[in-house]
Amino acid sequence: MKNKQIALLLLCFIPGILFAQNDKEGSKDHPLIQRFKDSYIYDYEETSFNPYIFFTGKGSTMGVEGKVFRIFYSLPTSSGSTYEIFTNYKNALTAKGATILYSCKNTKDCGNNLWNEISGNYLMPAYYGENLAYLAAKFSKDGLAYYIVVTPGYGLGEQGYEVDIVETKEMDQQISLDGIEKALNENGKVSLYGILFDSGSDKLQPSSYAEIELIAQYLKNHGDKKVYIVGHTDNTGNFDLNMGLSEKRAQAVVNALSSKYNISSAKMKPIGVGPAAPESNNTTDAGRKKNRRVEVVLNES
Repeated sequence: MKNKQIALLLLCFIPGILFAQNDKEGSKDHPLIQRFKDSYIYDYEETSFNPYIFFTGKGSTMGVEGKVFRIFYSLPTSSGSTYEIFTNYKNALTAKGATILYSCKNTKDCGNNLWNEISGNYLMPAYYGENLAYLAAKFSKDGLAYYIVVTPGYGLGEQGYEVDIVETKEMDQQISLDGIEKALNENGKVSLYGILFDSGSDKLQPSSYAEIELIAQYLKNHGDKKVYIVGHTDNTGNFDLNMGLSEKRAQAVVNALSSKYNISSAKMKPIGVGPAAPESNNTTDAGRKKNRRVEVVLNES
């Protein structure tokens, strides 16, 4: 496994490497991530813009959309196991700063229902689900967000794995876990602009979970902290409706933190203030966009 770990490096794809078996005609590795040793591309699909659903926990999924690459690799069973492939990719992604959204290392860990949850996405044959692992991660580079799903599988004496990558435009305003910690330490609050909702609704858009996960990580890292989750709107429309909508949106964030990331509801209180606490004016599109936000405020009472 030592040599394979060294060989598997993100962002260092080297063209011209020879493999024991030929790749499918017209296929290629994605430049973001290198193949596992001795693998060859058995099947390949690239679409310019499509939705993609990935697994974020037992019974829980998340959707993104963008340019989708699906690459199904096969390899000799002597070259690596499901767990070995899973561990190599997880280590490589973590080393390069990717956020691990969900992972499970074998069929028992993942649950027997995993294949039913994800099979609609896959080039990999169903019988590879005899022993299955799963890894979903997010990586940002050059203004793009990459959602990476690696699924090693074994079945009927065959070993393989699928790498699916969805390229999407990164959010206009990005924040890191360090940025959240710094803002909360210095100001007692942080404004988040990547938590988005359908227009006039409290339904979270799929891209919102990148920042919601950062809130979850902060609360897990600081077990003694409690926070207010505060919903804000611009001043478009009826005041009372905006007040109610902002509270529903704050509650939706609390619900997501509780259900997807197991954050205790006792650590969070949702509040809606509608347009009553703007960060900018409401006379321009840019100003209204800045006012539509979710704030995390330390509850130090």
